[in-house]
Amino acid sequence: MKYFPTIGLEIHVQLATKSKMFCRCDNNAEGKAPNTVTCPVCMGFPGTLPVGNKQALAWGVQAALALNCEVNKFQRFDRKNYFYPDLPKGYQISQFFFPVGENGQITIDYQPDTGAERKEFSVRIKRLHLEEDAGKLVHGKDGTLVDFNRCGTPLMEIVTEPDMHDSKDARAFMQELQRIVRTLSVSMADMEKGHLRVDANISLAPEGSSELGTLVELKNMNSFKFVDKALEYEVKRQTEVLEKGDRIIKETRGWDEKTGTTLSQRTKEESTDYRYFPEPDLPPIVITDAEIAQWKNKLPQLPADLRRQAVDKGLPYGRVIELQDAGNLGKVLDLLDTNKSADIYVTANWVNKEFPKAKYLEDFVLTVKQHNLSNNEALQLYDLVKKHKLSPSELVDKIEKIDETAINAAVQAIINAHTDTVAQYKAGEKKVIGFLIGQVMAKLSGKADPTTVKEILERILGETRPTI
Repeated sequence: MKYFPTIGLEIHVQLATKSKMFCRCDNNAEGKAPNTVTCPVCMGFPGTLPVGNKQALAWGVQAALALNCEVNKFQRFDRKNYFYPDLPKGYQISQFFFPVGENGQITIDYQPDTGAERKEFSVRIKRLHLEEDAGKLVHGKDGTLVDFNRCGTPLMEIVTEPDMHDSKDARAFMQELQRIVRTLSVSMADMEKGHLRVDANISLAPEGSSELGTLVELKNMNSFKFVDKALEYEVKRQTEVLEKGDRIIKETRGWDEKTGTTLSQRTKEESTDYRYFPEPDLPPIVITDAEIAQWKNKLPQLPADLRRQAVDKGLPYGRVIELQDAGNLGKVLDLLDTNKSADIYVTANWVNKEFPKAKYLEDFVLTVKQHNLSNNEALQLYDLVKKHKLSPSELVDKIEKIDETAINAAVQAIINAHTDTVAQYKAGEKKVIGFLIGQVMAKLSGKADPTTVKEILERILGETRPTI
């Protein structure tokens, strides 16, 4: 029997506000000694009162709008009661009954593997709510210690509907969500640093079944790669359990990157176990249509929109993704908008380089196009700009160019010196041309354009077929 996986995600995003969610402690504790970025409020001392972070609310609303959620004009914080060593109050202030937003949806467009066709699917967003983070447990040889620096950090939790059926789809959704929150500038969203954390809910059911299988929650996946691997392993594990005729247990399992397996941690809690009730120390939040419209107007262009523009301008999809994940796609499109004569390929290739002045990038792109510079000549120009700290257009005449006559002479010399390799090429082993190109480039001290060298080599060698 074949089994069909169904996956839903719960994602926590640490918001990059200046202060914590309900107190004025510094929200940036990175690199600071344990338990030094705390106060009586985030430590839950008796008699202290929380005060909401207005910036966190604004960013929560903007994120909800970016995910096409319905924003609730009435919101309220609740107490989520549970005992754990990293939760000093014995409860977490969260939003359960009236979250920031609900009923959203985003469309994911991605390429599962190199050379594969692009895939498109939609994921519904069940809810987006705000809450405070807990502390951090630090496990060592002699026991476990608690660092409360993270306690009270503003969190945005995004819960999806179970709309994914493949580990690569879940990974693609997480990558797109990371791009969105980074575009909004609400979080650094670095998974390795815990700014972006994900729990996955996965179940298996027989293909064609209208019922979902027993839900298993997966935790401790701190990279996109581990999200992919943990889900793949869990599909395999649950399939084997079901094929034996055994039952899947509703539980929470943790991903162990050392063994490449998931391990049972505890039975899965229900929402009733947390005994939610309204937070008595915080008043409800009421926002107006005008405020929502104001936040909506501040939204930047989202990643999917930028990708469409770049593809429409002729950039290959894979290159677009590379630029976007490096944070450079917006720069490329902005430059093309300000100067229509700029070359998109040259811009894409040089946008990540450091220029002494920001305006030099645009000048560089235009100079390369106007003077029809080869890749090697463009590199020479870039080195001159870095050295002299002058504009590319002022330095273009200093480029040492190799004319085609010199390249022809060097190509002929290498052909004469490597007759065995030439014979291999003419016998059909076309890949050996790479060796010949390298020899020509070395003879010309790397100053020629490899593409031009290749073209001249192919022209001189011709397409002679081997004698049969």
